[in-house]
Amino acid sequence: MKQSRRYFILSVALVVLSMLLSVKNPLLSQMFGSVTSIILFSGLVNAIILIISVLSLDRYMKQPDEQFQSAAKIWQFVILAVIIYHLISGMLLFGII
Repeated sequence: MKQSRRYFILSVALVVLSMLLSVKNPLLSQMFGSVTSIILFSGLVNAIILIISVLSLDRYMKQPDEQFQSAAKIWQFVILAVIIYHLISGMLLFGII
């Protein structure tokens, strides 16, 4: 498997992991007692995961593979949508929106 494919698959896996660690996950509320600790844990972990995902997508784009090239162009917007989802769900949890 080419190195660039590995970077793209890593980016996809990290975004899926980030969605599983969302603020609305009921397992997080069982693990952490307060809302602020859920927000802090979820926010920090998701920020780190999404930064690594963007960096791996950037490395993929430097040496694109023809098989995943169209998916990688769309994947940038998927990462943006995930970031917006995390921001909105955090605001809904705090009651801002």
